[in-house]
Amino acid sequence: MTTPDQCSGTTLNRAYVYALDPTPEQVSLLHSHIGGTRFTYNTLLGLVKDNWDENREKKRAGIEITRDDYLGTGHLDLQRLWYANRDEVAPWWSENGSSAYNYACLNLSKAFTNHRKGRTKFPTFKRRGQSGSVSFLTSAVRLADSHHVRVTRIGEVKTYESMRKLHRHLERGTGRIVASTVSLRNGKFFIAFNVEVKRAIPATRAPDRIIGVDVGIATLYTGATAGGELVLEVANPRHFKTAQKRLAHAQRIATRRQGPKKGAAPSKRWKKANGRVQKVHAGVANARKNLIHETTSMLAKNYDVIVIENLNIKGMVKNPSLAKAIQDASWGEFGRQLEYKTGWYGSTLVRVDTFYPSSKTCSQCQTVKATLSLDERMFHCEACGLVIDRDLNAAINLARKGLPGTSSGTGRGGEVSPAQQKLVATAYPDEASTETPPDVGA
Repeated sequence: MTTPDQCSGTTLNRAYVYALDPTPEQVSLLHSHIGGTRFTYNTLLGLVKDNWDENREKKRAGIEITRDDYLGTGHLDLQRLWYANRDEVAPWWSENGSSAYNYACLNLSKAFTNHRKGRTKFPTFKRRGQSGSVSFLTSAVRLADSHHVRVTRIGEVKTYESMRKLHRHLERGTGRIVASTVSLRNGKFFIAFNVEVKRAIPATRAPDRIIGVDVGIATLYTGATAGGELVLEVANPRHFKTAQKRLAHAQRIATRRQGPKKGAAPSKRWKKANGRVQKVHAGVANARKNLIHETTSMLAKNYDVIVIENLNIKGMVKNPSLAKAIQDASWGEFGRQLEYKTGWYGSTLVRVDTFYPSSKTCSQCQTVKATLSLDERMFHCEACGLVIDRDLNAAINLARKGLPGTSSGTGRGGEVSPAQQKLVATAYPDEASTETPPDVGA
């Protein structure tokens, strides 16, 4: 285990997200703040758009237009525009905290900046629905205890799960909340904290324990050592495919209700039915993220070097036969989490070049097959006669790319549930825990 003198202190930005359990009165207040944010964004966008359209018509008519005739899109410009019009367009503005309106101005300003720099299209109006968010100033939100968040104008809101990890950081002075956002997703409220955390980052470990991880569809993750030993095998739960029948049933009911139409509000029965649809989607997303978090945490804690392929996922999902299965597997999220978790625990992530034929190369004699179809689950080598599972063969080849002296792109950036994984060998028995080692920090 890494000793304290091997670690260097640093400050990281970490996100903590918790589901809220508000009272009916607090639900109404949260809806009001989220609605106020959306209304401010749409109102200011409409004022700017109308001003620009009016100036455009004047120029076509031959009227001289100066720069001062255009409304500004900077944060302060939009704030001044809101202050000048709020009493007329929103006489109820004092019912919500000022954060709801200030952050709407900031977000719209960013949207205009991104459009001006060619990153996005022209800003569009936000639609009223079952989603939305509102950000709060740092001074407006604080933790009352490990189960309650005090929000200005809202009161103490209970959380479904304990916030003890974040609460400990704040108590001992190793964490500072720099931003907080309440969001409405799938009919539920969540609060996200952006926290500056001071923690000890262990020095990069020596490459003693190397694992190559091949991602797939039949088997989600296959891990092997450079010596050819299978050490990790995670079955693919196929979360979305499993939930498709329930999802289709919920969607069929929702289509028979009066949904949102132009000039007509959706019925309460549609809202209830649509809520069931969103609940299925949320369950699939949560189950998928949970498995990825368990697997990546276990790998980052237990191995010194983790080797994966740098896959061209955008190109792969263009295959209509595999697109749904690839998106359900979420290989991109797997690599993204390994990027930052290896940095937390002192391990190293190696991304092998996209065109490296890990599946076509024999792990025993290094002969490369000309072709290997997707339905061939066993690798047969004509040169040496090796017969081996194709995923295990690929994982072995990837692990060898992580050996010292091998040229490949290197970047430093729990246990998996027993029902969903088969861990043949554990590299770090003492550290294979969901609890973070004391010298690393949580």
